[in-house]
Amino acid sequence: MSFQFKSQANSSLRHRVAKEIRDAIVSGELKAGDKLKELDIAGQMGVSRGPVREALRDLEAMGLVSNHPYRETVVADVNKTEITELLIPIRLQLELYSIRTKLAEMDGAFFDNLRGTIELMKKAAANSDISTLVEEDIHFHESIILFKETSFPKQIWYGIVNRLRIHFIKNTKHFPDLSRVPEDHEQLIEALFSQNLKQIEEVWIRHISHHDSLLCFDDIDDSRS
Repeated sequence: MSFQFKSQANSSLRHRVAKEIRDAIVSGELKAGDKLKELDIAGQMGVSRGPVREALRDLEAMGLVSNHPYRETVVADVNKTEITELLIPIRLQLELYSIRTKLAEMDGAFFDNLRGTIELMKKAAANSDISTLVEEDIHFHESIILFKETSFPKQIWYGIVNRLRIHFIKNTKHFPDLSRVPEDHEQLIEALFSQNLKQIEEVWIRHISHHDSLLCFDDIDDSRS
């Protein structure tokens, strides 16, 4: 593992350690399959192994790392089967459910928030800032799923969002035209603004499930890192 963690103060415990590791995964500094050794991380951060062990357990529960008993802990990966058969259908249903039940309540402030997110996407795409582009993409869709939502859909979303992050980070660097990402999301806003549920569903299905969408992107195979 070539990535080096920053030293942490002795008072740093589980959550700070987990945040450091999470940030390294989300930014792409740590990649799928990279080994995470408690002793090495503890030494780099200047903490004992206990908080590192607890942090790795938390990250495993979030789907960001995988622990192989009697072997090692590694940065988690996702494969095409999980993406196409689980994550895409779940995400699509979550978003369409929120739209069907909340469309009439989506006001000017809601649309301003989405447009602001797209502006950040454009800047990230122009600068080839993969990490920010991924986070703003996720934020856009999270804003729709969690709009005035405090119950079950929220729990489901938080259960899959980190798996989506891993896939997005893995795929985005291979996507041929990053400017398409904000452009595609502008089409989503136009569809929402139409208030036409049939049109919205068609645009959403194409955005999330089409073979060359960022989530599916057929040119990526499971052997590429």
